[in-house]
Amino acid sequence: MQRITAIEPQKRKGRYNVFLDEEFAFGADKETIFHFGLRKNDELSDEKINEIRDYDEFNLGKKTAFSFLGYKPRTEKELIKKLKEKKISVKNIEKTLKVLKDLKYLDDGQYAKMYLEEKLSRKPAGKRLISMKLAEKGIKKEVIENVMASQYSEEKEKKKAKELLIKYLKKVRAKSDLDKKQKCYRFLLSRGFDYEIVKSVCSIESTD
Repeated sequence: MQRITAIEPQKRKGRYNVFLDEEFAFGADKETIFHFGLRKNDELSDEKINEIRDYDEFNLGKKTAFSFLGYKPRTEKELIKKLKEKKISVKNIEKTLKVLKDLKYLDDGQYAKMYLEEKLSRKPAGKRLISMKLAEKGIKKEVIENVMASQYSEEKEKKKAKELLIKYLKKVRAKSDLDKKQKCYRFLLSRGFDYEIVKSVCSIESTD
């Protein structure tokens, strides 16, 4: 058994240093101190110390997560990275993720829908490019495919490609019709549209 010889506030608001047998043992949140009713001269077993530290780490994980998600929507991968930076254990990361998912605060499917909507309204791109960006953010392939299938039809993608092409044609300079067509192809392909859609849209525009 070890005895609490001091509980001193840290510079970080709401955090305290706990000393056991005159030596620093661990830091703890105010809520953790109250939850376990920690006071000077209390005696703690190794098992109880581990329980306190684990409880405090889980609380830190939740606070970090709520703060991180409160700023703007995040993916599961982004949140896990943030929690790892805070040295949260794998076990408590998993517990934190479960809490957030149960509360609907963390939903990669919803994130993908919001990302797609924002992308199409601000800087339209093809399915290929948007899917790649979502994959980089850690969204699973099946989630991306489901969102694309339900939110971004082929007709909608063609419409977006045509809108972009019309704007592009107003400013592009070309030496010949062939040069113009090649530039249109390169432009739309660079924006993540599949070849067949690019071919279809460029053919329509060339006949208008």
